[in-house]
Amino acid sequence: MKLGEALNTLKKEKNRVSRLISLRKENVFVEKGEHIKFDPERLSQEIDEKREFIRELQIKIQKINLNTIVKGERITLAEAIIKIRQIRDKITNLSCLFERGYSFRDSDDKEKVAQLDKLKVEKEIENLEVEKVDLDNKIQITNWETDILN
Repeated sequence: MKLGEALNTLKKEKNRVSRLISLRKENVFVEKGEHIKFDPERLSQEIDEKREFIRELQIKIQKINLNTIVKGERITLAEAIIKIRQIRDKITNLSCLFERGYSFRDSDDKEKVAQLDKLKVEKEIENLEVEKVDLDNKIQITNWETDILN
């Protein structure tokens, strides 16, 4: 199984657990004398089994992420994932710098001017977007070329 397949499986199993939890909640109470559609105890057992499978799969994925170098980079998948998160955070932080406008007045009617060049910030955001997309593509390639141990 490729790492990309394992990640897809992980997502599907997490969604399945969420649905099972909802199903169990809907069937925990039943009108007296009525027959339940789904056995909450059986659902609980299935939820526990799925959670154990998810835990084991997450451990395998983490081990792979810590020991696999990203194609075309000199960092592991784990480092690349952290780096992508940091790039996204930086883009978000830079994007909201000028939300109040380039120039505005405060309550004392004094004009405020930006201390950073908006065009430079926009260029930095564009560069970060390119870096993020490039790294994300390399992560995806690595995910689909890397075998996961069974």
